Amino acid sequence: MQNEIQQFEYYFVAFIDLLGFSAMVKSDLESISNGEKYINKLYKIHQQTTKLNETGLQLQLVQFSDSIVLATKYDKQNFNDFLNKIGKYQYDLFSEGILSRGGIAFGKHFYRDGFMFSLGLIEAYNIETSLARYPRIIISNDLLDIVTTGTDILTELPIIRENDGLCFVDYFRFSNAERIDTDREFITTNINSKNPSIREKYIWLAEYLNFKHPTITPLTTRFKTV
Repeated sequence: MQNEIQQFEYYFVAFIDLLGFSAMVKSDLESISNGEKYINKLYKIHQQTTKLNETGLQLQLVQFSDSIVLATKYDKQNFNDFLNKIGKYQYDLFSEGILSRGGIAFGKHFYRDGFMFSLGLIEAYNIETSLARYPRIIISNDLLDIVTTGTDILTELPIIRENDGLCFVDYFRFSNAERIDTDREFITTNINSKNPSIREKYIWLAEYLNFKHPTITPLTTRFKTV
């Protein structure tokens, strides 16, 4: 068979799910409002992210419906940069009013011309569906162990450990003095949603933002730096 695919390489793979995507589509296609459309926000962020390849880290970026896959070749030296790119992407989504969650794993991976075949993607997807729950991108504990064993890199990684034992990408590190009030207002506006699932996510966000930029003494020790 010509062009037979035989070689797989190890990759870091992130799977990201856009929360509330169905509502975004309905809002854009059924609303009579002339306000900014979600599709424009998402496409703008997509374009910004494709430009990340100009910074040296070669990222594969695929978006289909409410799912985004970001992948790069497995290299311990690039793991910190990969997590920072993921965090910036998630914060850019948040700053446009779009919540997301996901998983990051590693595994054998192949991608060419829009065709993806990846064990790393399966692992990352399973993390998102079974563990993420809140607007956070969980990093595989196995991946963290492999990347950090024998090094001091763990304390340098942009991650936070939650009291459920899981580590997630610290994306509110990009919420600076110019953005903090806007971010807090967005959370406050949505925290009293009548939908329990939505309310739970914004309560989590409020606690996370307060951990990063304290305004009150936290009632719990839910988060800690690694």
